Amino acid sequence: MDQRHDRRPVASRAARTRGENRRERKFQTRRHDSPLREGLPGRLGRRSHAAHRGSGLPVLTASSCPNACREQPAWELFASERGFRLLRCPECGLGWTDPPLGDEEIGAFYPPAWYGENNVRFNPVFEALVRLFRQRRSAVIRRRSKPGPVLDVGCGRGLILGELKRRGYRPYGVELSEHAARHAVHQAGAEVHVGDLQRAPFPENYFEVVIFWHSLEHFREPLKALDKASRLLKPGGLLVVAVPNSESLQARLSGANWFHLDIPRHYFHFGLEPLRRAVQDRGFRIAQIDHFSFEQNPYGWLQSLYNALGFRFNFLYDFLKNSNARMTPLRKHPVQALGVLLLLPVLLPVALILMAYEAAAEEGGTVELYAIKKA
Repeated sequence: MDQRHDRRPVASRAARTRGENRRERKFQTRRHDSPLREGLPGRLGRRSHAAHRGSGLPVLTASSCPNACREQPAWELFASERGFRLLRCPECGLGWTDPPLGDEEIGAFYPPAWYGENNVRFNPVFEALVRLFRQRRSAVIRRRSKPGPVLDVGCGRGLILGELKRRGYRPYGVELSEHAARHAVHQAGAEVHVGDLQRAPFPENYFEVVIFWHSLEHFREPLKALDKASRLLKPGGLLVVAVPNSESLQARLSGANWFHLDIPRHYFHFGLEPLRRAVQDRGFRIAQIDHFSFEQNPYGWLQSLYNALGFRFNFLYDFLKNSNARMTPLRKHPVQALGVLLLLPVLLPVALILMAYEAAAEEGGTVELYAIKKA
């Protein structure tokens, strides 16, 4: 209606406008250039930068996407008290942590305890589950490739390399941590390059399989890492990538409470489409995308729910570590530990239901991508 002929009081017209705006937001599609779907409840969201002015909405920044998109402002989804911002490109949807830490600084976030003591990271029950999941993963890789040289980038303790070696593969790894690399050599008899992937002395067109299992998001230049992987793989070789899905239902509902956010260790935050495009642009054919991960997604929901309820951040994760690491949170926060245990029978079924729903909707909290290098 032309405002000149609208004789209703100004307040009525304003109410009508607000109602139209609400309806427009309600039916807004999921676009990268619209940050409204990125609600950020929880402690990190409430600790947002002053530029948000308490609105809870992202703001535009002068930073531009590192993914060669056209120059335009990025969305600042939130800024934490520790000085890190989560930014997202409105063009391609890629998210990144700002500022990125250098090698010396980021090392403080990966102490030896991060990889476990004596090659054991979690308590015995969960350590057995971890090894069971590695067996399943190696079986999937075997079905999609033939035995030969396999490279695990960010191999950690070498558990998956050990399983693949038992299936006839020749194990190689890349790992920044000397502590973890020693375990990988002992665990799998792997040849491990300690240092940057770009400097790894492996021949091109050599590997049957290259794996980035929740490691690609830890690279300051992940697209260059994929370029390197493409050169190292034989034609017809298999690329395996698993990452947290920053555009998933789990990420959107959890916001700053999301377990898989993991700032500042995660330099980049991939949605499925930015990941798919990055892989295809480097000469790969997508063979499979899996949204169902019993290893990652139920726990992602469970820990995010605890975070949203106000427990110490990622307290359950600390609780599940090996005995030495576990005793510190138990001694310091016995009441919270009791609360975690009491709520577990309630929250675990909820997490399993949400996991099943997100997998059916193809919005898994983490995604696994399998791609074949074109000849």
